[in-house]
Amino acid sequence: MTVAVPIRVLCIVPRGLAGRGGIETLFSHVDEQLRARPDIGIEMEFLASRGDASGAGWVLHFPIALARYAWLLATRRYDVVHLNTATNASAWRKWSMQLLARIAGVATVIHFHGSAFPKPGDRRPGWVPVLRQVFERAGAIVVLGDYWRDFVARFYGMPPERFDVVANGVADFAPDAPQAREEGAAVQLLFAGNLTDAKGASVLLRALALLPEHLPRWRAVLAGTGDVAGFRERAAQSGLSGQVEFTGWVARDAILPLYRQADIVVLPSRNEVLPVCLLEGACAGAALVATPVGSVPDVLSEGQNGLMITTDDPESAARALAQLIADASQREEFRAASRDVYVSRFRLETMIEALREVYRKALSANR
Repeated sequence: MTVAVPIRVLCIVPRGLAGRGGIETLFSHVDEQLRARPDIGIEMEFLASRGDASGAGWVLHFPIALARYAWLLATRRYDVVHLNTATNASAWRKWSMQLLARIAGVATVIHFHGSAFPKPGDRRPGWVPVLRQVFERAGAIVVLGDYWRDFVARFYGMPPERFDVVANGVADFAPDAPQAREEGAAVQLLFAGNLTDAKGASVLLRALALLPEHLPRWRAVLAGTGDVAGFRERAAQSGLSGQVEFTGWVARDAILPLYRQADIVVLPSRNEVLPVCLLEGACAGAALVATPVGSVPDVLSEGQNGLMITTDDPESAARALAQLIADASQREEFRAASRDVYVSRFRLETMIEALREVYRKALSANR
């Protein structure tokens, strides 16, 4: 019997699998699945392109990463280089890495996670044509939803069929979800993300302060890095100290129980691609409250498994949260529906199967 040769992939993630971003979380799931299931036919190694440096600090890390990357290409056999790519400086880094892969004769797959595009009438920054070249040279381009396929194709004047839609997937860490809640227990809210304005953390804190006093008991956990001390102080000034907890950064194994305990996962972001936190919330059987940005509507269906809120609008967030805290019946319906959405669309196995087909497409284009 002939044994299929696995596809060997070098996957570039910004901070490595121990990093604290959504891409790192996503590929930590992928790595675990591929190690547990060698029969899938993908062997994947990982390299960090920017490391843990913040801001422009990546400039110090990247030359070392690029040298390491060039050495790997020269000394090991890879079929595909999988480049996780965003906008801004990420485009320049991936342009360099793609060039070395082309010199080595290795197919490249661009996995696009960016969302920060210039608005109509704004000056186009230098990374815009660089990213266009990266797309044109790729064996395959992955985007996370129909919205992003249509948007990027229109922005660059490229045919939509040039892009492959592969939704993010997460491992099923809550197969028994949604778990029943004890009668009278406090409604649990969870925000999992950096405490930044881009993620809407300040909007959420103001929304929590607006919640009516007559609501059933509730408790909110904000899990993420940022100005944790400053947010704690603001919560205390708003009279929320007894109801809001700030955990700081939480390792993946420790945050999964928080999802299982959550009745509502909330994300009032200004922009998103397809946020892993909402997928993990759906997996755990939580009702979702979020802004309708990027591909968020792929996982949150208004009135089915959650409520949409207006960007930068604490009153809108407060109304949605108050509605779900007060209405246990609707909340439980949303929780069950979220679990169904996860099972039907966002299982990790579905994502990996789709990636395998993308790798095969890129290999065919590279012959």
